[in-house]
Amino acid sequence: MPFQHLRDVALLGDVAARWCERQRVWHGPDHLLRMLDEIGAMPASSDRDVLFLAALYHDAIYDPRAANNEEASAALLLSHAADAQSAVIARAAEIIIASKWSKPAETTLVESFFALDSNQLADDCPLHERLEYERAIFREYQWANWDTYREKRREFLIGWAQMFPQHRRGVTECVELLEGLSPSVAVYPGSFAPFHLGHLSILRQAESVFDKVLVAVGVNRQKSGAVESAQARSTELQARLRFHEVATFGGLLTSFIEEMPLPATIVRGVRDGTDLEAELRFVRFLNELRPQTGVVWISCDAELQHLSSSAIRELEAIEPGAGRRYVPDTATIYDLVEVSEPVPPA
Repeated sequence: MPFQHLRDVALLGDVAARWCERQRVWHGPDHLLRMLDEIGAMPASSDRDVLFLAALYHDAIYDPRAANNEEASAALLLSHAADAQSAVIARAAEIIIASKWSKPAETTLVESFFALDSNQLADDCPLHERLEYERAIFREYQWANWDTYREKRREFLIGWAQMFPQHRRGVTECVELLEGLSPSVAVYPGSFAPFHLGHLSILRQAESVFDKVLVAVGVNRQKSGAVESAQARSTELQARLRFHEVATFGGLLTSFIEEMPLPATIVRGVRDGTDLEAELRFVRFLNELRPQTGVVWISCDAELQHLSSSAIRELEAIEPGAGRRYVPDTATIYDLVEVSEPVPPA
C-alpha cells in the first residue's frame, strides 16, 4: 500500500485540501482522480506505489503564476514521508520534478507517468475533452488579459509539439480550438472600498456562470484624488485577487466594456429590493448609452446581506480593526492551504 510510506495518513487531509483550492480548474480533483483510477487498475508493485504517490503529490502545490510548483510539490512529499530516503519516496519525488515536462521522459516509469499526466493531448483523447481542457486552462489563467493569454498559450502548445512530437495531432487540435475559443466573460464593477465578503459571494456565484470575471474598480470623479485612490485600491485588490484580472476604469462603464477584447456581460450585486430599484435605473442608463448591454443581477448569500463597504468603513472609523473580519485575504478568497509569494506573469 502506498500510504505506508507516509508518516501519518492524516496528512492526506492536507493534500486533499490543496487539490481543492479555488484557483484550480484543470489541475483539480477530477484530473487527480482520473490518474489515481488508472494507476489503481495496475497490478500491485513497488512501481505502482511510486506512480500513486507521484500522482497524489505532483500538483499538490499549484500556483499558475509560479514557476516552482513541481519542486515545491516534491518537497511536500518528502516532508510527509515516513522515510524520505526510501527508494519509493525518492523515485516518486524524481517523477514529480520531471513532471515540469521541460524535456522528454528519460525512464520507462517517467514515461508511464507522462502518459497519465498528458492524456488530454494524446491521439486517443476525444475532441470534446480537448475543448474542456482548453476552457479549463483559460479559467486558471484568467488573471491574464485575453490577447496575452492567447499568444502565450499558442507559444506553449507549439513548443510542446516540438518537444513531444507524439502529441502533434493533439496540439494541432488544441491550437485550432484556441483560435475558435470564445469564453464567456463578465465584468464586475464597483468601488470596492473595501472588497468584502459580500462582494466575494457575488464573485463566486458569477464564476459558476462565466469562464472569466474581471473585477473593475471605478473612479468616483466627484471626489478629490479619486484617480489615485482608485488606482491604489486596484493595486491592493489585485494583490488579494491574485488569480483574477483587476482593472481600473475612469470613464463610462459602457466605454470600458466597448474596449474589451471579448464580449462581456455586466454583473451587479443586489442585497434587497431597495438595491434592485436603484439597479433598474442604472440599467436604463446603460442601455441608452450602449444598447443591448447585458446585465446579470446576483444576490449575495443571505447571511451577508447586511454588509456594505460604507458600514465597514464606519466600523473602522469607530474602532480600527473592527471591520477586518469582513474583508477576506487571499487565503480566504481561494481557500488556500498556504499562501506563497506571487510571481509576476511571464
